[in-house]
Parts: sequence; structure tokens; C-alpha cells
Amino acid sequence: MSKEKLEALVKNMEIMLSEVEQLKIHCTKQTEELNQVVQELRRENRDLSEKYTQMSQDLKEANETILQLQDTKFAFEAKERQAQKLNRQL
Repeated sequence: MSKEKLEALVKNMEIMLSEVEQLKIHCTKQTEELNQVVQELRRENRDLSEKYTQMSQDLKEANETILQLQDTKFAFEAKERQAQKLNRQL
């Protein structure tokens, strides 16, 4: 192999090594950014799960309250009908 070809090969190898180092730095930065995004998404997921659990509990309590109110309404209406029946009998 001639001296010029050997020098060109060495120069190309140095360029490739430099590019590999730049790519390594770029990949490291992207990995750090992705890790931050993953952590943020995990936090958001945890927050949303907690909010969903709380909303489910709130909805359950609201439904129970509605059922109690309906029972009260039905009982009141039954008493009202009974009172009207008694009034007619008088």
C-alpha cells in the first residue's frame, strides 16, 4: 500500500472516529432527554391514575346520594298519596 493511500486511510479513519464521537454525544443527549420525558410521563400517569380513582369514588358517592334522594322522594310521594287518600275519606 502506498504512503498516500495509507495517509488517506488514516485521515478517513480519524474522520470516522470524530463522527462516531459526535454521534455518541448526540445519542447520549437524546437518551437523557428521553429519560426526562419518560419520568414526566410516569408522573402524569400516576397523577391521572390518582385523579381517576378519586373521580370514581366521587361518582360512586354521587350515585349513592342520588339513590338515597330517590328513595326519600318515593317515600314522600307515598306519604303524600296516603295523606290525600285520608283527606278524601274525611
